[in-house]
Amino acid sequence: MEGEPVAKKTKFVLKTIIYDKLKANQWLDEPPLEIWDHHIIPLLSLKDLALARPVCTFFEAYWQEKFSNNVLPLRVGNDVATIDGVMGVIEILSSRRVYTKLNPFVVLLGKGDHEIKSLYEDHYGNTPGYYQATFGITRSNITFVGKGIDTTRILGGFHIGNVENITFKQMTLTNRSGEGNGIRMRISKVELMDVALKGCTNHGLYIPHSISETTVVATRCEFANSGFGAVVEGSLNSATFNNCVFYDNKYHGLAGSSKATIHLHGEDTAIHSNKSNGIYASISAKVIIHLPSNHNTCYNNGTDRNTRSFGTINNVED
Repeated sequence: MEGEPVAKKTKFVLKTIIYDKLKANQWLDEPPLEIWDHHIIPLLSLKDLALARPVCTFFEAYWQEKFSNNVLPLRVGNDVATIDGVMGVIEILSSRRVYTKLNPFVVLLGKGDHEIKSLYEDHYGNTPGYYQATFGITRSNITFVGKGIDTTRILGGFHIGNVENITFKQMTLTNRSGEGNGIRMRISKVELMDVALKGCTNHGLYIPHSISETTVVATRCEFANSGFGAVVEGSLNSATFNNCVFYDNKYHGLAGSSKATIHLHGEDTAIHSNKSNGIYASISAKVIIHLPSNHNTCYNNGTDRNTRSFGTINNVED
């Protein structure tokens, strides 16, 4: 029923639920709120309910309550036709209510491929940089949720700058454009859970030098089949990887430089089959492996561990 007009959806639900299950004359009244919350709303989208607002005072009051409490996610393919339209809606709705880390704006991505066609223009520095197939995130407190690594795939990448509390869950990102970064972030805070950044022309994850703190926490993620798996640069930048794997990259699986700090946690951590270095630390960067030295963390790479210019790679047991 996804994509059908709100009137048709509502009529169907009212007939099957209210007419068939409620008392004989109860259909004359407005449906109880539990019917809306548990049976009707799951079939509707944010757009559907918004379009129903003029129907009667009940719809307007119900919309206001749901919007104020942030219980209506934005569904790509229903509320907006493609992922490229998401940020425009977020910009408008963010001017009408406050989203927070604990109560973020939620974007639901369904099964299949979601192609990013946007061109992002980065004005950081003296010369703007242009990134094809790149979605620019301009607001904080946004969570993108897919249906699973093997089910939801983003064809393109994300540029994240000067924002915080951006989360990605249960999806794969593949960016084969010229720049080809899965996620490029600066002066931002990002969390990745059950995400694969694979098949990117350049970096799966790239954190360049910045003038303010940039952090990422990744859990059960894959960084694979790209130019570089994950690269972190700069003394103000850090990354924490929990039970993540880095494999089959053309150059480094995981690299830190210029005083960046990288932490690796979890027995399922594995860095293997990268053609250049498994772990590379240069220019006083620190890679701290929170695992016993006998753990099979890094193997079958061109060089498993490589340090230069005072970079360090050390195991510690917490």
